[in-house]
Amino acid sequence: MAPPIPSTTNQRAHTAPLVTARRDLFWSNVVRDTLMALATAAAHSAGRLNEGPVAAAHSTDPVHDLFDGRMGVVTTLGQRIAIADVFPVFACTAVGDPETRQRSEDVQCTVFQITTPAGEIYTLPVSHIHAVHTLSEDLLRQLEAQAIATENEDDPESPHPFGFAAFTSLAKAESDPSPPPNPTPES
Repeated sequence: MAPPIPSTTNQRAHTAPLVTARRDLFWSNVVRDTLMALATAAAHSAGRLNEGPVAAAHSTDPVHDLFDGRMGVVTTLGQRIAIADVFPVFACTAVGDPETRQRSEDVQCTVFQITTPAGEIYTLPVSHIHAVHTLSEDLLRQLEAQAIATENEDDPESPHPFGFAAFTSLAKAESDPSPPPNPTPES
């Protein structure tokens, strides 16, 4: 007599946590690899990679504008953090016995320090990053035109790049103490 075949419902119940864990691991790897690529580009853009074959491979700097606030991460709490610079906090493997090496490999490049265009510094584990956000070229042109018009009205010497200014315009509007104009009642 053949052993009973388990029901598909029972199989799904046992594999659901494994599927969720695989998806979470996959997302963490996507975020980690994206931030590592951005960290390399930011290091080059900031001049930290001025020697060796990496600098030769990046002889032009097409990504410099990338770090003006147009790229960012969205945290699990829903906060968008614009990226002006990023680097991994622990990007190396510890030497020693196999257990120590495995522990360091498990955590390397899983925590990143992100500096915003305004100079704020956030240190985040990849598990707290819900999304990687960027502005499309169309939206970028619209925001740039709007920011230029707004900056010319408010402060033509504004130190903030347009990408960051675009995301602070709402905060400026909310902190404006002047009340909105009252509509005139119709008679």
